[in-house]
Amino acid sequence: MTDSATSEKPASTEEQPASLSAEQVVEYLKAHPDFFMNQDELLLDLKIPHERGVAISLVERQLQLLREHNLELRRRLGKLVDVARDNDRLFEQTRKLVLGLLESQDLEQATETLKDGLEQDFEIDFHSLILFTRQPANLTIREEDPDTADEILGELLSGFRDKQSSGQKVICGRMKSRELEFLFPDNHGEIGSVALAPLNFPNNVGVLALGSRDENHFRASMGSLFIGYLSDVTSRVMSRLI
Repeated sequence: MTDSATSEKPASTEEQPASLSAEQVVEYLKAHPDFFMNQDELLLDLKIPHERGVAISLVERQLQLLREHNLELRRRLGKLVDVARDNDRLFEQTRKLVLGLLESQDLEQATETLKDGLEQDFEIDFHSLILFTRQPANLTIREEDPDTADEILGELLSGFRDKQSSGQKVICGRMKSRELEFLFPDNHGEIGSVALAPLNFPNNVGVLALGSRDENHFRASMGSLFIGYLSDVTSRVMSRLI
């Protein structure tokens, strides 16, 4: 008579293989990018759901991603080319204006050259050149008392000092109505955005203000290299002619 306990099969000691997670599969394929090189049949069997619900092969999906990536690269390249063209045009306009300022024989000629260049070449809607001085000399340039300027433009003038410490010189963006009225007394109601650059003379301080009807034309995030360069040249030319 056989003991019933002895007829039971012993429990299997063979361990079941652990299932792989999706993350483990991804990490393995990243570590072995040539895994599919000799897996042609597997490639044909793999299907990836498409947005329209139609399954496509892995190779088709790769080609699709490459096309999309290529289009994105072409878009970025086109944008860089446009920026380069704009910079070339801006450089030539600035060069022309700077040479005209350097050739000016008197203050009136310099201010007319600046006016024509800003309006015709740069297509600036409004501009204002102001000197701050306690001893007006009845110049062809607008002169204002520095205390009055500091009372109205105090925040902006202190902003110049902060920016200059970091290598920047120009303040761009929207401004308060009182500031606009001081900078553009005849057109302040039409100004949407402003680029304001300091004019540092040996004995005088002033500002060069450029105004646009467009609220987004002069933005705080925009590059202001050429405007700062123009203000530096204007400062030196004016100091020579005054």
